[in-house]
Amino acid sequence: MNENTAVKQNLIEVLGKESLLLDDILSQQVVVHNCVTKRNWLELESTMTKLQKMSDDFVELENQRVALSEKMNIFQNPEFTPVLNIVRNKLNKSKIENHVLNEYISTTKNFLQGIFDEALPQRRNTLYSRFGKIV
Repeated sequence: MNENTAVKQNLIEVLGKESLLLDDILSQQVVVHNCVTKRNWLELESTMTKLQKMSDDFVELENQRVALSEKMNIFQNPEFTPVLNIVRNKLNKSKIENHVLNEYISTTKNFLQGIFDEALPQRRNTLYSRFGKIV
């Protein structure tokens, strides 16, 4: 087996692993979203730990892919196009899922902040001048 064939096989293997890992990441993102909406903080914490581990694993795989890609231009090779498109689509879906969760959290935070501002207005401390008059 020549070096080009070995690099191709390794690249396809790494892309396949990335695709499977992204499936797991996407499923955990759904769990995170559900934990946040249901306020299940214990499960959220354990899920975030799992997601962090998966993210670290993905970075490692991505580094391998980049190293292998330097040996062979995968973007000009039609053999890699289907697998690359699958990985890209999953990455985009993950990005959208993160954006949706961030929007939900931001909207909820702003809503609650508005309620707290109305229900519990911050009292200003009364300031006095050196002559004892309210400033």
